[in-house]
Amino acid sequence: MFNEGARRAGRNVITNPSFPAGDDEAHADEARRWVVRLASGDMTEDELAAFRRWRSAFPAHNNAFERERALWRALSLPAEEHRRRRGTWHDRGRRQKWSFGLATVGGVAACVVLVSAVPALSLWYQADRWTGAGIQTMALADGTKMVLDADSAVSVHYGASERRVVLLRGNAWFEVRHDGTRPFRVETPEGVTEDVGTAFELRRGSGSQSSVAVAQGAVDVRMAGSDESRAVRLRAGDALDYGPGYPGGLRYRCDADAAGAWARGIILLDNASVAGAVRTIARYRRSPVWMTGAAGVTRRISGTFRIDQPDEAISAIAVTAGLTVSRLPGGILLLRKS
Repeated sequence: MFNEGARRAGRNVITNPSFPAGDDEAHADEARRWVVRLASGDMTEDELAAFRRWRSAFPAHNNAFERERALWRALSLPAEEHRRRRGTWHDRGRRQKWSFGLATVGGVAACVVLVSAVPALSLWYQADRWTGAGIQTMALADGTKMVLDADSAVSVHYGASERRVVLLRGNAWFEVRHDGTRPFRVETPEGVTEDVGTAFELRRGSGSQSSVAVAQGAVDVRMAGSDESRAVRLRAGDALDYGPGYPGGLRYRCDADAAGAWARGIILLDNASVAGAVRTIARYRRSPVWMTGAAGVTRRISGTFRIDQPDEAISAIAVTAGLTVSRLPGGILLLRKS
């Protein structure tokens, strides 16, 4: 049946018979709490499982979550629409006095300010898929295999004429199911990578840089700011770094078998600095790794490590670099030996 209040507001909302009419706002309130919790990036496996159970329990839950997440995504819309959406949240917050369960945050306007002020938090509202300290493997709607590295996020946009993935953060591996009628493209701010029937890895660096490495087949890369008709074609064993720091892109040969090794559970380090090696491995731990007095260490690290054994990898690096390992309740501390 139709919710009477929603119908008067111009919306036809079908309520689940297990819930009395008028529970739409209760669903929305719960959905907002999940949106904020998901955005924190700190959800535990148990919380994520609880969220999935809640979302799939009733169609009304999923519908409420999609509506509330869409409102938060409005933060990335053009300025005029952004202001209109933010005003909607602000007005609703005054009327309904939402509580988000966040310390000192009593209304939606405060949360909007929080998201606007913290870009990392805003990113999670744009994401359809996100990871914590683990790697996630999933099949997209067309059968394409996508593997997301730890600390990575994407949004997925499939339509009648295209398949588009936006890599918002981190690294992704794709084994693309080719479809001549719908191109498969992966976007970053630095450019667009289009499948020509392939398996490839795409990485977003800490700065304004993207890197693509092709394991099979070929891809076309169109760098931001370049002529739309000009694309760099890469084949198996080709790699390309591109972005503002690489005018025209830096193309080179790579080991096709090593591309996307992390997607197979392997960390490959080739002449990495100690700090870089530790950062790479630390992304697969739930608690942080700190280094003190390691700035002067000049040793370079090369080797193969297992992603599911990050502590063993850190210990091996510490021995090579002459560091001591102290395991603390909140993480691991690496100290230079005196």
